This record gives sequence, C-alpha cells and structure tokens, in this order.
Amino acid sequence: MPLTTIDSLQNPRVKRAKALSQKRQRDREGLFLLEGERELARGLAAGIESTQIMLCPELFKHGQASEHLHEELISGDVPVIYLAKNVFEHCSYRENPDGFLAACRTFSRSLEDIKLSDNPLLLVLESVEKPGNLGTILRTADATGVDALILNDPITDIFNPNVIRASAGVVFNVPTIIASPEETQYYLKSQCIQSIATTPDTSTLYYDVALNKPSAILMGSEKDGLSNFWLKEADIKTRLPMSGQADSLNVSVTTAIMLYEAIRQRT
Repeated sequence: MPLTTIDSLQNPRVKRAKALSQKRQRDREGLFLLEGERELARGLAAGIESTQIMLCPELFKHGQASEHLHEELISGDVPVIYLAKNVFEHCSYRENPDGFLAACRTFSRSLEDIKLSDNPLLLVLESVEKPGNLGTILRTADATGVDALILNDPITDIFNPNVIRASAGVVFNVPTIIASPEETQYYLKSQCIQSIATTPDTSTLYYDVALNKPSAILMGSEKDGLSNFWLKEADIKTRLPMSGQADSLNVSVTTAIMLYEAIRQRT
C-alpha cells in the first residue's frame, strides 16, 4: 500500500478523473470512468482495459468481498492510487460511493463483429436520450441473451456514468454497436433477420408477431418514437395493447415486454 494518499482536489490526476464525467473529455482521451465495486469487477471480468485504479478503503461497504477485490487490484499490473474520502466523493458521480473507481479505455465494435446465434435476437435503439433508460435496457438485453444491441443515431453513449450504473455493470456483457439506420437495415437483410418496429400506429399486437425466428426489435426515442425511415422500412409493425389514456409506455418497459415475449415464444 502506498505511503501517501491524494488529499488535494487540485491534483492533476483528480482533475482528469473528474473531467471524464463529461462526454467531450471521454471522446478526447478515449477514457471513461467505471465506478462501483460490482461494476468494476464485472467490467474487468469482461476484459475492459483500465489505466488507473482509484480507491478509498474508508468507503468500502462489503467487508471481505470489498477487501478481496482490493487485494486483487493492488496485486495487479494497473497503477493504483488512494484518494482521501472528500477527494473520492468529489470524483464520484454517485450520492453514496463505495470507494472503487477506475479510468478505463473506451472501445468500439462494428456490425461485422456481431457473433450471431443459431436463432438471432437483436435489439435496435434509435435516438434514446436518457442514460437511465439506456442502462436499464442494456440490463434487460443481458438478462434475455440478446445477441447484440445496435444504436442508431445515439444521443447518449454507453460510457456515460449513469448508463453504467443503471445497467448494474452488465453493459460490457452485451455487444453494442453504433450504426446508421441504413447500415443496420442492410445488415439485417443480408442476415435474413426480420425487423419489427414498435409503434402505436398499427393494429397488430405484439404477441401475434412470430418472434421465434431471427428477429430484430426496433425501439425509438422517448419523445418521438421511431423515425419515418424505420416505420417505412421495417418488415413488421406492432404495438402493445393500451387500455388507458396513455398511448405508449416508457421505452425501457416496452423493450422488456418485447424481449421477454421473444423468450417466451422461443422456449
């Protein structure tokens, strides 16, 4: 364990870590912040490359489990620094941090990197804005075994701290690709995968769609839904039954319903 702990908010490494909460800085440096004991452990297990580990043992919350990860980190090859409690809380984006934080390298994947299963299930998100929704959707995609998540015209990125938090750290277990709607459509056609658009403007209910064959479920933005491109080019349009005044549900809720309906039909 080092003899000193960083206790100044003016330390260059502290300033750099704090700046990574902003997308502009993440894009500039090719780094992002991975915070939380569970999230860090899952990220490292998924092969995420970290460049700096920042710890505050005073904030550890899980006894032997925290100490086990602590020992694993300080015995590894990645540089470890210790932060005073107030400094760690300054760098953290959480209200109740647990003392684990790392700077990690961003990465990107292409459509060609997708490894399709025998009966592919893909999820396409178009212009989803809220980090909490994107993170929750990633968590659901992981739970349902989605082959990949394709982001069309993303407004928020998967390296946003709140996306990582809302995903419970499983964001790195779901292959995530950024592609244009046109590129995505071409890919789906080339792989003989049907595209299914969710929209209130159709009479076809979601449980009447055959989701037990290669499928890509298309979800639009919270405000506007899917673009005209997908509403025109999708193979199938479907909706959820709505009995109240609202004509739609939250995008993360609708995604969960659609994905679990696909799982139900396939099992």
